Amino acid sequence: MSKEKKEFLMVFSGDHLPIEGKKATTKEEIVALLQDDMKGEHAAIIQYLQHSYKIGDDAGEVNSEIESIARDEMRHFRWLGELIVEYGGDPTMLRDPIFLDAPDTTDLLALDVDAEQRAIEQYRDHLAAIDEPKVRLYIRRILMDEIFHQGKFRGFIAELGGDEDKEVKPGDTGPWNKDPNPASQDLELNEKGDAVPADMQDAKRDDHPLVKLLNNRIHQEYETILIYLHQAFISQNPEQRNFLISDKAVWHMTHMGTLGEAVADMDEKPDMELDFNEKFLEKAPVEPRQFNRWAVTREQELNKITEELLAHPIFHGSDPDEDLLSDLKRINGHGKFQVEQLQLDVDK
Repeated sequence: MSKEKKEFLMVFSGDHLPIEGKKATTKEEIVALLQDDMKGEHAAIIQYLQHSYKIGDDAGEVNSEIESIARDEMRHFRWLGELIVEYGGDPTMLRDPIFLDAPDTTDLLALDVDAEQRAIEQYRDHLAAIDEPKVRLYIRRILMDEIFHQGKFRGFIAELGGDEDKEVKPGDTGPWNKDPNPASQDLELNEKGDAVPADMQDAKRDDHPLVKLLNNRIHQEYETILIYLHQAFISQNPEQRNFLISDKAVWHMTHMGTLGEAVADMDEKPDMELDFNEKFLEKAPVEPRQFNRWAVTREQELNKITEELLAHPIFHGSDPDEDLLSDLKRINGHGKFQVEQLQLDVDK
């Protein structure tokens, strides 16, 4: 039996899990640890999505399997946010830095193996620090997934003919960051294998007819998702909470993924940079009815960007990208529906 499988079964059974070490004895201390976990999960979601877009269909089913792992991390992110609220805290929408690029596909996947190792170590440490049964239950469940994910990423490397034990040199930064003073920017590995700031200039380039417009839409989708999720976590209204997570945020995640894949197909980086000081959350009011009014305006702004894309001359020439055009029309239809759906709540 492999080391990974033995560890997975140990976590599953609950045997020999750490219960000694420096303790988080107050709710504030527990929340601080969960906030760190939430930043790591958020970063992993975005890193894995970016890597999936970058890899594309050239590696068989690997990209779709990476997206499945990202969905697991989304579930963890939600659990952690809900636990933080239960223990009296405010869920963070910050994230750790991520790696956007690397010299080849196996380097990207090795960065993901490395990220999972930091996750495993961090969750073990937090199990040692926290005695609260409910929090320990969820951390154990998340830890099982991270052990499984690391094995999956190793398997992807082997499947592509690489060395699954290949080491990269990200330092202690990336998802589940260990650097106490991380750079508030995303990274990439250069040809020497060193971690350097990611070059995002091409994401805002003007010479490609669609890249800048698409990335503007992606950036707005990303920000909207986080605002909706934060409101859902802190809302005292169960109906609003479920509506924002299972309906609004999920659809915007779908749209962001569709547009991210389109930008990656143009050999550019999808723009998922974010304001690292969380000021974007100040755009939305907290009171439910006021929030819904704000959300109507937000959806209208997103629709305007989509309509600008649909009106672009590239879609009205002799050889338009029919797939992207169809995707944009679908997103536009969803957007109009969401405006009317939110307006119904405002008008109640």
